[in-house]
Amino acid sequence: MIVMLNGHAIFLHSSGVALWREHGIAVVADLHLEKGSHFAKRGFFLPPYDSEETLARLAGVCAAEAVRQVVILGDCFHDAKGYARLSDAGRRAFARLLDLDAIWIKGNHDGDFVPEGLTAHDSYQRDGIVVRHESRADSAAGEISGHFHPKVRIAQNRTRLQRPCFVEDGFRLLLPAFGAYTGGLDVGSKAIRSLFGNPFRCHVPGENRVYSLGVWREGA
Repeated sequence: MIVMLNGHAIFLHSSGVALWREHGIAVVADLHLEKGSHFAKRGFFLPPYDSEETLARLAGVCAAEAVRQVVILGDCFHDAKGYARLSDAGRRAFARLLDLDAIWIKGNHDGDFVPEGLTAHDSYQRDGIVVRHESRADSAAGEISGHFHPKVRIAQNRTRLQRPCFVEDGFRLLLPAFGAYTGGLDVGSKAIRSLFGNPFRCHVPGENRVYSLGVWREGA
């Protein structure tokens, strides 16, 4: 699915990645690598395979889309010591990700960790598009961000589901969290509504495509 953001065509991939195909750029938010090991240290067991699974999914998208540069929108790791807990296979996969001319955006979970050889940015701008971890109310048009892990409730027959989603209004684009063990914030929450006003659009990733739910309005 393609949406227009400040005059630029941005492809919303079913994985939750935003692709700026004109420049061969993939933008991804909130991988939260090593979240499983973070909670395991506190006595809450989660299967310790989240990092390798998340990195493998992202590598598959980048290969299939011939991505030349990846922009990581913060919270790549769940905490500042997450990299040290990666398995050998996880470190190799992470190194391959950074080889894609990576741009590292500061998040609130990563702390002071910055991969060797990279520079940490609060924001990064190119050709009328600005990317940052957390959306700013005073941002100019063309902002892509993460942080909120947006989800939308879907009613189907008598079943109610909650699914990760993209949120956009042509002015700014909010990405779903890419990580395997990530929660989410409902699009009707005050934190998200205050960024977009009313109305805005929600787009839900499916198995092989993204489905637009159309315009979201207060009380919908």
